[in-house]
Amino acid sequence: MVKLFRHYVPLTQIIKATLEFVLLWMSVPLSIKLSESSDTHFYDALFIGFIYACVVLTIMTSCGLYNRHLRDKLTATVLRGGVALVVSIMIMSSIFYSQPEMDISRQAFVYTIAFSALALLLTRYACYLLRKTDKIYRKKVLVYGAGQRANLIGQLRRKRDTQHFNCIGYLPVNNEKIKVPAENVIPVPDNLFEYVKNNHIEEIIVALDDQRKVLETKELLDCKVYGVDIIKLSSFLEKHTGRIKLQSVHPSNMIFSDGFVRGQTYERTKRLIDLFYAVILFAITWPIMLITALAIMIESGFKGSIFYKQSRVGEHNINFDVIKFRSMGMNAEKNGAQWAEKNDNRVTKVGKFIRKVRIDELPQLFNVLKGEMSFVGPRPERPEFVSDFSNSIEFYEIRHFVKPGITGWAQVCYPYGSTVEDTKNKLEFDLYYLKNYGLFLDTMIILHTIQVVLWGQGSR
Repeated sequence: MVKLFRHYVPLTQIIKATLEFVLLWMSVPLSIKLSESSDTHFYDALFIGFIYACVVLTIMTSCGLYNRHLRDKLTATVLRGGVALVVSIMIMSSIFYSQPEMDISRQAFVYTIAFSALALLLTRYACYLLRKTDKIYRKKVLVYGAGQRANLIGQLRRKRDTQHFNCIGYLPVNNEKIKVPAENVIPVPDNLFEYVKNNHIEEIIVALDDQRKVLETKELLDCKVYGVDIIKLSSFLEKHTGRIKLQSVHPSNMIFSDGFVRGQTYERTKRLIDLFYAVILFAITWPIMLITALAIMIESGFKGSIFYKQSRVGEHNINFDVIKFRSMGMNAEKNGAQWAEKNDNRVTKVGKFIRKVRIDELPQLFNVLKGEMSFVGPRPERPEFVSDFSNSIEFYEIRHFVKPGITGWAQVCYPYGSTVEDTKNKLEFDLYYLKNYGLFLDTMIILHTIQVVLWGQGSR
């Protein structure tokens, strides 16, 4: 895992993206070279190829092809790649039409598409085989502790969370109560440094239940100087899962962490980006919004409101009214506030469709323009629920230190939740965002949101 602009990215993803970028880039000059009908200069071909690679890579990211949470099979991955290539062709055609000096011959463009499809297919198939045969490089780690907190590593069930490391075992410390499987416990060695060196351990995870217990600092220091990474459990889980596990973190971890950095430059830039995207998106989607409004009016017999306003808790615990297209019946909450459920009978026919493709969220652009929301941030929750969660879930109030968002890290990583346990899980992703947020992570979230909408994931 590599920390890139405060966001952890798997090294394999970086290598894959870099390789595919180079192949896409070189496909243009190669195609022009093979095309007899093209007289494009080599340096111009390189420039066009660079633009082409940037467009395709961006669209592929939007289709989820660089999302470490993607669990598609090979056929589904090929389908996503096909969609990305088709959209990229349309965008490049528009660029060629609007910028004639960048145009290449039709034959060269056909060759480019063919080379691109072949290159992407081969790289993805090679990655699929490596993943299937489990030959991707995995760091050898030793867990320093064998109690309840150490067992959090053993509870990682998703392959994407464990595919980048190989846990050699758990080392019990200071007679702590063992909570991990007995077969994974390592007998306490006479010399920890020699054991680490002889077994080629690359990382030691400190996971003690009682943080006040004395560490074997001399031996751990020897390991550190030797080149072995020494990392806290909370940081390890954050790096590999993209979330901050509530069970692994203490307030002191938050206080002394290198995250939660906020600056005026970032805040102002983020606000300008919000305004820019809101205006552009409104200009593009106003016909869709008009059609949606008409559909809601017709279905309701021209009775009731088109929009639905609901009080939500925003930045610094200030309430505001979120605006959405009405997707439920007029008396949907006659029995009080409640979560939407799967196949909720309160949802109208039009509402079911606009929820599926997230059209019901479009009026929140007005909340963004007013400064009540951002494009990216924790999802705003209702005051009735916030009051309960703040009392029952540790660190829940932290999510109100930033503006809520239309989309967010929790929304793209975790499906819609309707239980307290779901809320805890989503909070772990929100805490990761709050600790590591920046323009790079915001951009990744927006691109991942596109694939969530395209594939209709997590709606209810």
